Amino acid sequence: MALDPRKPALCVVQAVITTPDGRATRVARAMPAAPFGTPAWQMPRIIGYLAQLHGAGGHAPRPETFTAYLDERRSPALPTPHRPYPYIPWHDEQVTCLLDLALTPHGSLGWPSVSLVIIEQEAGRKRCSWSRMERHRGYLDVLAYTAREISAEHARLANRPAGDSPRQLRDLAGDITAWVQKVHTAAQTERTAARATEARNGIRRR
Repeated sequence: MALDPRKPALCVVQAVITTPDGRATRVARAMPAAPFGTPAWQMPRIIGYLAQLHGAGGHAPRPETFTAYLDERRSPALPTPHRPYPYIPWHDEQVTCLLDLALTPHGSLGWPSVSLVIIEQEAGRKRCSWSRMERHRGYLDVLAYTAREISAEHARLANRPAGDSPRQLRDLAGDITAWVQKVHTAAQTERTAARATEARNGIRRR
């Protein structure tokens, strides 16, 4: 895809975060789409934020903690969307990857309620341009989607000819894949155990 350096393609992470008092706030951050502005590389960042809330005992998502999490984990090796983005991404022809989230504190087992829409499209949206959209609801569905995306990216890098992709990048993708899969497996196990407990308690109440 040819990129106009004056108008680079963008990856945008947008979230509407509802706090316990019922207030909904939109936050949006952007970064150049090349080379890490894809769901494979950026969704694990979002999973990291959700896992942090869960690990802290189910803290509610908040706009300031979400943006701070993205900013704190920005690095030259793996950048994150960090520039404030004041526009409406669906109408911006520069946006080639949009990760659109809705987060509320009313989830289960200490996870926030999460809804995710992913839009990927060609910059410029010409007459024969392409686009695709996916939707995922619930933390387990979002975790499973993220695991698939980063696993596919790791496989893609591993299958490229030797020297065509840096080993450090392949190793990074492998480490992130292992971590996301670990989080997903732990969440599934926790959900299964909770359902089993609910079933036993239901039997006892009869």
